[in-house]
Parts: sequence; C-alpha cells; structure tokens
Amino acid sequence: MAGRPYAANGLRPTLAALVAICLWCASLTSAAKPAPAAQTAPSPENPCLEMLAALPSGKNDPEPYLAAASCLRKQNPGSHSPLDTLLKARAPGPKQWLKDQMERVRMRADPPKVLDMAYLAEAKAFPDADVQRELASLYLVVADTYRAGMALLRQSEADSLQTGYIQYQLENLTRYPGAELSASELLDSLTGSFPHRKPITAELLETLSWSVRDYIAAYRNLLAWMDLKRANPKSPKGVDPSLVIERVNRFQSLGYFDYSAALLKKLEWRRLPPPWSALARTLDLQVRSRLQDWPGIIAAAGDPGRTGVTAALRGTAFNGEETFLIADAHLHLGHAEEALAGAVALEQSGEPPWAFRGRLLKARALTGLGKTREAARTLDALKRDPKRREATGPILFWQGCLALDEGRYPAAESLLVLASAYTGAEESQRALEYRFFLMQDTTAARRDFFRGLPESPHDRLERARSLDRVGEASALWPFAQLEKAQIHLQNGDPDSAEAVFDRVGKRSPDRMARFQAEAKAAFTAEKLPGGRQAALARYEDLLIKYQQGVIPEFSRERIKALR
Repeated sequence: MAGRPYAANGLRPTLAALVAICLWCASLTSAAKPAPAAQTAPSPENPCLEMLAALPSGKNDPEPYLAAASCLRKQNPGSHSPLDTLLKARAPGPKQWLKDQMERVRMRADPPKVLDMAYLAEAKAFPDADVQRELASLYLVVADTYRAGMALLRQSEADSLQTGYIQYQLENLTRYPGAELSASELLDSLTGSFPHRKPITAELLETLSWSVRDYIAAYRNLLAWMDLKRANPKSPKGVDPSLVIERVNRFQSLGYFDYSAALLKKLEWRRLPPPWSALARTLDLQVRSRLQDWPGIIAAAGDPGRTGVTAALRGTAFNGEETFLIADAHLHLGHAEEALAGAVALEQSGEPPWAFRGRLLKARALTGLGKTREAARTLDALKRDPKRREATGPILFWQGCLALDEGRYPAAESLLVLASAYTGAEESQRALEYRFFLMQDTTAARRDFFRGLPESPHDRLERARSLDRVGEASALWPFAQLEKAQIHLQNGDPDSAEAVFDRVGKRSPDRMARFQAEAKAAFTAEKLPGGRQAALARYEDLLIKYQQGVIPEFSRERIKALR
C-alpha cells in the first residue's frame, strides 16, 4: 500500500530505470577489470547497489534501510555515496517516521546501529530543525563531536529561535567526554567544512572560537560573517561597524596586528559615517605602526607623498595621536623635515600626552637632520621643564640613543641605566635590552648594530645595510639578524624571515637569541594554515628548553592564548 502513491504519480518507473542504469554501469566496470585467477563463487561488483535495488519502497520496518545504509557507510567511510539518491527515494518519506526511528535507535545506544541511522538521516537530508537536533543527539552517542556540531549548525539555519540553546550545546561539544577531537581541532574542522548560508552560523562559530581561544578560527568566521551580512538582502543594516572595531581591538591586544589590518580593510572604514570613520582611522594608523608599515601609514592618511604632516598642520585633519603616528612614519622613512613639522605641531598643541611625545619626536627628527646639538638641547629642556607631568624614563632613553649615535658609549650606558629604573613606559623597558646589547660587543660592530635598530633615525634601507655589516664573529650578530628578519616581515617576505629565524636558532651562540628566534618563528607559524598546533608544540618545547635562566614569558602567554 505504501508504494501506490509513487506509482500513481509516475515515479516508480523512473526509479526502476535509474536502478537499471546503475546496474548496467556496474556491469561495464566489472567487464573492464581482469577476472581473478581463481574464484569459487561469483560475487557482485557492488553489493550495495543490489541491496538498494531490492529495497521496498516506503515500508515502516527500518531494518532494510538501515542495512543498506550500513553497506554504503562502510563502503564510503567518512563521506556519502552518489547512491544515497536511491536510499532517499526508497526510505519512507514522512519526517515523523524518521524522527521516531532516530529516537528508538538512540535509546538502544548500539553504536553500529546509531551510525547506520545517522547515515540514513543524512541521506534523507531533511532541512528541518527537529531532525537535525535529533541527528546531533545520535552522534553524541558515539562521541562524534564534529558531525554533531555540523548537525547543530544546520539546525541553527532552520530555527533561529533556538540560537542561544544551540550556542550552549556547541560549547558543550568542546569538552564532551570521550571525544577524539580537542576543542581547537573541532573548531578548525567546523570552520573549514561548514558551508555558511546564513550569518548566524558564522556568528555562532566565531563566538565559540573566542571562548576556546582559537583566534585564527575566530578571524576566519568573522570574515565569513561580514561577507554573509553584506550579501544577505534581508539584512539591511549590513555589517555592524562597532562589532568589527571591537574585534580589531581584541586582535591588536593579542598581537595579531595583521588580522586587525585585514579586518579594517574589509570594513572599508573610509566609507563609514561618523564617528566610526574617525575611530577606525586611528585604529588603522595604530595597527600599521605596530606592523611598521611606514609607507602604509602615509597612504592611509590620504597622502601618498611627503606632505601629510604639513596638511595636518594646516587643516587640523588629524588628532594628536594620528599626527604623531604620521610624523613618526615619516621619520622612519628618512623624511626628517616632515617629521619635524609634525613634532612642532604637537608641541604647540599642548595636548597631553601628545605634546610630550611631540617634543621627544622633535629631538629624534633633529638627530635625523644631523642637528645633534639642537636635539640634545631639546631633550635637556624637556627634562628640566617644571610643567612636565610625564615620567623622565623616555627622555633618558632617547638621550641614551643620541649618545649611541654619536659613539659616546659610557655616557649612553649611564643614561640607559637610569632609564631602565623607570617602569611602565615602553622606552624604559627597551632600555634594559639596550644595556644588554652594550655588554655583548665593544668592537666597531657595535655602532653598525645600533644604527640598524628601529629607534635609529635612519631609514629602513640604511638600517638594513648597517645590520649587514655586523659580522658573524660579533656577539651582536644573532640580534642583528633578528632585526633583519623583522625588516623582511615588514617587506612582506615571511619566507626570508623564517630562514633567518632558522639560521639564528641553529647557529647562534647566545641562548637568548636562540629563544627569540624560535619564539618569533612559532609566532609567524601561528598564522599559517594548520600552524596553530605546530606553534603550540614549539612554545611548549621552548618552555622545556629554557625553563632555567631568563623566564620565557612570551611562550607562556602564547600557550595560554592558544589553549
């Protein structure tokens, strides 16, 4: 009786013809293969095909359909077969029948039957929230969190009212007992496999990725969410700039400056209305500064030439922080005059803390112009200024840098010792490293090394040449190579940077340099496809190798972040 509706609608001859075609194709395949040397009894080329051909249509007894599903599942482990079309057509059509059978099999908790039933349910491909929820429960019987997660995501597409509960279920999958996949492996697999059709699934995965600290998966799902929001005609508001900007700040605080830069570019922040455009512009300049993308800063400020700071002076288009970042970029590119113009503008504005930063920048720009005496007077006047509220550490540091550039090493060492006594300022912390570098070598290589550091007033090309002059015989060679690797990364050449890291890690006589090289190589590897676990293993290895002496806090923090 169950087969009559199909016959009445003219579908039964079509199915019979399809089975005949499949059998004919199988016979051709069999004919093309050489016969075995000895065979006691004939066996079908594709037993699943014969089972499907013999299936009844629309019977209530699930066993024949489960047997066929079992055959197909074992024949295609981990995937589905084109023959699922026959299984779908012959199995009963009502959704309720499928749900009842799924619940019955789940209650029996027989793993092979559970997998057969799950295969049958996926072959039926009901776009129904109840079916997908039951399918997720089936997979949890066998602790298959990946397929359970796929089912939950499909459920969220069909039932937006259950989003909160589905989010809770997805979070439980990351710590499900007996699961073979770790939380990060599960998130990476779902991120790479699920075909997003609605923004909600990308949003669910992005939120879950943050909760398990899988930042690469969070970034990929956020990009997918932005694409879906723009492509969805039912989403008139499009991408929420406040959410993206908040994510930019998150990635920036974690050190993923390239992710922040990519998100701002995809956001097309120049098209945003106020106040988002102004906020995004400041963030863009901050991120580019951390990436040391000095030409990018000038271009992002709307000035491909060398007049950005002057334009800021005249039109007051930029705030204090932006003016400082643009002027600082000019200085790193060797445009000392433009940097000086920005520094003077900041000094005249009196806006804290940028007026203070501007006076420091003024001294650096004067050094770049060769006016070292005037630079020294500027720093000395700033240190003696009774109205100054900022700490003295940064001033002492730049006085030390000026002494290094002039070759006055004893004076530089004294100033750096004083600067390192201050805590909190970036320059004060950098002074500790400078003191360490001063102790490594007292030969002529010392001057070339310090001229190659980022704080040097010289441009990137001159810095690279100075670093190349530091020979391998010098104790500063590994640190010079690490600075050279950073220049490679700034130039968009990660392969050359990786080669430098590898060379320093293997050949450096200095334990600290080897640690830095390996840590930076691991951090670079984090961004590569599938590199997260490899980076985590390298950080853990570093903790074992360097557990004595200098505490490898960087590795500890990265392990916390990646876990």
